[in-house]
Amino acid sequence: MNQTPPLPSPAPPAPRAVRSAARRRGAHVPVIDLAVLDARLNESLDVLRDTYAPALGTGGGWYHELARPEPGTTATAVGLMAFAEAGRAFEHFDDGLELLAARQTRSDDPLRDGGWATQTSLGMPVIEATGWIARFLARARCDLRDDAPDLERAYRWLLYNQNPDGGWGSLHGCPSRVWLTCLALRALSQLNPYDPAVDRGVEWLTADRTAHRPAWGPTQASRPTVTHTAFALVTLAEARPGLRTERLLDAYDWLLEHLDPDDDHTWIETYGVSPHTVSERGAGPEPVWRLALWHYGLPIALTALLRDPRGPQGATVARAFRTLVRGEVADPRWNGYPGSGRTSLWTLWWRLETLVALSRIPLAGNADVLHWLPDALVVQRAHARERPLAEMLPHRRLIDPVGLAQRHWAVFLLSLVCAGSALGVAAGTWGWKDFWLSVILPIVLTSIDESVKRRRAQRAPP
Repeated sequence: MNQTPPLPSPAPPAPRAVRSAARRRGAHVPVIDLAVLDARLNESLDVLRDTYAPALGTGGGWYHELARPEPGTTATAVGLMAFAEAGRAFEHFDDGLELLAARQTRSDDPLRDGGWATQTSLGMPVIEATGWIARFLARARCDLRDDAPDLERAYRWLLYNQNPDGGWGSLHGCPSRVWLTCLALRALSQLNPYDPAVDRGVEWLTADRTAHRPAWGPTQASRPTVTHTAFALVTLAEARPGLRTERLLDAYDWLLEHLDPDDDHTWIETYGVSPHTVSERGAGPEPVWRLALWHYGLPIALTALLRDPRGPQGATVARAFRTLVRGEVADPRWNGYPGSGRTSLWTLWWRLETLVALSRIPLAGNADVLHWLPDALVVQRAHARERPLAEMLPHRRLIDPVGLAQRHWAVFLLSLVCAGSALGVAAGTWGWKDFWLSVILPIVLTSIDESVKRRRAQRAPP
């Protein structure tokens, strides 16, 4: 397994709405502006509408590099799932289904029939494509459509290609990997969460988790990463929503400790794939091809933290949200060179999935206390329910000289001008008439004009 270093990219400026919100509320205050969230969702969906391309054969869709015209199966499924998750209509939805149906593998071999191949898997169906497509079809409720791919055959492909240890590799017989097992479990949890294959997959994913090693890496023996740990936690929350163990909570604590909410870099996981079963001696053939997975860890980690059984950490969630909405806003096709990740559908998808999760998941847990104020709602966590609310609110100094000077410097300056003019009148340098006409009257008129403007001004949408 190889990992590329973080890709260098200039830090893009924050959107105007985010900058203005930070000025109004203070950058240290945890804020998630749902108006900004909705605007970023719409921008992402507009990018997908603009980059949709018809296929040379049947249907149409997207390639993961949005600037390339020939659609691929996985990217098409992810693009269509973006509209389904956001609850928005898409005019080429049927064409995308047609492309997926046309490229579903038909074979007498149960290990191949019903799956999908990637552009680099030499026509062999792999979990990297089939897991995404099966999940999309289940989430979009396409199982009863005549023009949709055969979801029953895709379901059987997932079952047949599960390894004896309970995990999944790219296909049956390949070493089980954390990311690929999560892809299969997320699809099966939508298709049939009570299938025994889900139990075996969850058991493989949670095996060998200890207090000293609660997180996940690309494989069971690899060093843990934020991306794989977050993806495993998201998967477990979907496959087993009621699961709440000490090891699971330790994994959430590990993720919170190692996550940098201000870091939005992408990286690539690559590995070799062989379509042949490993021999009994443990030595298999050389890899026939290599597959690469784009990882964009921050939005996946944010989605995982929203599933924490103890409730999300507001400050970390707000900082991560601020990072996600400040970059790749207008059109990711032109925000980087090909292969940089900035032009990839994956960059757009992970952020979009997280924004949808933010808009859906309530920030209050089952045992939390809600305080309904006239203009605000305060959520008091269950572990602090016995503490007085006033004790938990941040305390500020009654007078902040620096902040007062920053907010009212113009008033201080005008006051000094008035005081100097009054001293000039007292010294006989000029008369009271000059004082009123040149200083006081303009100040009064300016104050009235600014007051009227503030009352008339409406808050512009982000």
